[in-house]
Amino acid sequence: MKLEIYYPSANPEQLQAALTAAMAVFEQADVDPYDAWLAWAEAERWGETGYMEAFRPSDEYQRLIDLTSQAQVAANEVLGVPPGEVVTLDFVDG
Repeated sequence: MKLEIYYPSANPEQLQAALTAAMAVFEQADVDPYDAWLAWAEAERWGETGYMEAFRPSDEYQRLIDLTSQAQVAANEVLGVPPGEVVTLDFVDG
């Protein structure tokens, strides 16, 4: 699993810089982006169940979800994304 950044108006160099910033967040926390992807999948499943308590992500998964949000903020900052817009972090097979 690898991380890719998508933002329609960014050129390849800008996307690479945003990816580097996002990956730095994961690296600083010593977290594999794949583990963060698993946490996001659990959060989505929780939403699909109507937020049933039995499916609430663990505290560790919540930490990984928060970390992914921080990575997205880092990518947004590099790209100068205006408030209300966000880059997309995609986890893809690779």
